Amino acid sequence: MASYYSSPSIMTRQPTGSKLAKWVKGIGIPIVILGAILIGMLQIQAPPAAGPDAPSEDFSAARAMEKLKVIAKEPHPVGTPAHDEVRDYLMAELKALGLSPEIQETVALDRRGESRTLENIMVRLPGTDHSKALMLAAHYDSVPAAPGAADDGAAIAAMLETLRALQVSGALKNDLIVLMTDGEEIGLLGAREFMNEHPWAKEIGLVLNFEARGNKGPSFMFETSEQNGWIVKEFMKAAPQPIAYSLIYNVYKLMPNDTDLTMFRAGGLAGLNFAFGMGLNAYHTVLDTPENLDPASLQHHGEYMLSLTRHFGDLDLGQPHVKQENRVYFNVFGWKMVSYPESWGIWFMVFVGILFAGTLWHGIYHRRISFKGLIGGFMITLLSLVAVGGVITLGWSLVRSNMPVDQYESTVTDPGISIYYFIGLLILTVVLNLLLVRLISRYIRAENLWLGTLLLWLLFCVMSTFSLPGGSYLFTWPLLFSLIGLNLSFRMEQGDWTWVSVLFAIPGLILFTPILYLVYMLMTLDMAGILLTVAALALSLIFPVFCRAVKNRRWA
Repeated sequence: MASYYSSPSIMTRQPTGSKLAKWVKGIGIPIVILGAILIGMLQIQAPPAAGPDAPSEDFSAARAMEKLKVIAKEPHPVGTPAHDEVRDYLMAELKALGLSPEIQETVALDRRGESRTLENIMVRLPGTDHSKALMLAAHYDSVPAAPGAADDGAAIAAMLETLRALQVSGALKNDLIVLMTDGEEIGLLGAREFMNEHPWAKEIGLVLNFEARGNKGPSFMFETSEQNGWIVKEFMKAAPQPIAYSLIYNVYKLMPNDTDLTMFRAGGLAGLNFAFGMGLNAYHTVLDTPENLDPASLQHHGEYMLSLTRHFGDLDLGQPHVKQENRVYFNVFGWKMVSYPESWGIWFMVFVGILFAGTLWHGIYHRRISFKGLIGGFMITLLSLVAVGGVITLGWSLVRSNMPVDQYESTVTDPGISIYYFIGLLILTVVLNLLLVRLISRYIRAENLWLGTLLLWLLFCVMSTFSLPGGSYLFTWPLLFSLIGLNLSFRMEQGDWTWVSVLFAIPGLILFTPILYLVYMLMTLDMAGILLTVAALALSLIFPVFCRAVKNRRWA
């Protein structure tokens, strides 16, 4: 009798524990996911702007802003009186620092075949033990429609503040050349003529170029010259708040965009390119004023400029070690970066391929995986990506077709407006995946779905390793961690173990979050279909928690 009465007692307690576990999981899983996304977002922040009372040897955005207010008080394209005023102001400021600036006057044809007179401003600071010169470069002309506070007045003002700080701290070992190019907005003309005509071009070991494609957000290193291994390693050592992704560099090479660094690279110079790009609605518009510029963006520009000038200015820039094998590099936690040679990516790919094969054997051994289920999981994930891409593309095209052109342009370029559309599309992506997986999971085990998803990730890992090596990390490391999590789940009781997928998806969510946000900010929602398909791929790492737990237990 005692045994008979004890059973109901146990049975009445089990549902309470089960409900508590479900409640904890229901709260814990969203917290973990949102926490990983927050960590990813913390990678893309600018340092706080320093005030006018910052130490004299430091960079101060407040001090640079005073210069910028003069430089960008009105549009100053090539050939206008306003352009001449800016030129004269910059020459006067350089002379006030005790320097001897020069003007390279030259004539070149612009994109329309018209002859334009250009005036590059340059100054050279002698070093104490010169190997090769370090050059800082930015353009001081603007487009006719914009005052050019961000593009590229911020970089020019940062140059003046950097030179002032360098005067305080003392001479560098290498010569420092500061080049303020003319005619960038009409075809990179000043940079081209400097490389073609000026003798200093042959004495440069490294160039740091500064640009902008918006008026706010962090400044990130988005382009390097080829054989960037040594440069990237030194950049990571010297930059106090580095933000850089080799994926963005690889993608940028495939795009038609150009900056002055294009001309410097064509002339054989090694270099790094920096830009901030949020606030796209200000790019080449009347909104590009000093008042609208984010001081933190100016501070980030300047801190790169000053710290890297001091660092590279004291290194040997004349040796072959300046050019080494390209590297994979990316931020992980805030301003903390990881980097390794591209050739290592092949070995990492091989390792995860072997781990995938071992995971398949492990799952079959424990009777948790089948080949049929694996293919089914692969197809479900592929279907989810196609569904998201199709629905988002169609939905956004309908939004676009029902807006006047000017309203649409202001919507996608103004982050204060477009962010709500972006969040809405993300929510729609989650809902679409949730419904699809919940519907189909009655026919497939969660383990098969998980490994089938990771098979797709393995294919992306292989393709990116060979065709987009700088972006291979985005698939290699999330795949590695998820495979480890799946193997651990095989050792757990067959039940509601799917929360493990969320824990081991954290690296993937951290790595994908900043890339998705940067692409959204830089390329706008014109790429909504592609952007949200990539978001759906990142979401696929947690597909097991979308499955119907009851059905999975019945199949088990």
